[in-house]
Amino acid sequence: MNFLVICRRTSGGDTDAFARLVADEGAVLRKLQADGILAHAWSPGGPGAVLMLDLPDQAAAERITSELPLAAAGLITTEVIPLHPLNF
Repeated sequence: MNFLVICRRTSGGDTDAFARLVADEGAVLRKLQADGILAHAWSPGGPGAVLMLDLPDQAAAERITSELPLAAAGLITTEVIPLHPLNF
């Protein structure tokens, strides 16, 4: 199942901590991509990201996103949106 994940930087977050964790975040995203979980990743043109994940269920998507280093540190929020095929 596909999930769209919108990652937004929290307001008032520690910018130094954010900068320190960016490399860790990238490493985790590369691992998710290598494992076939992260299908696509985009930048909205500013802080944040939009991810496309391929996971079996919503619980797995919520768990994966909550474990992202920036999310675990409370420096980003993640909105997980399940995507369903259109029947037209």
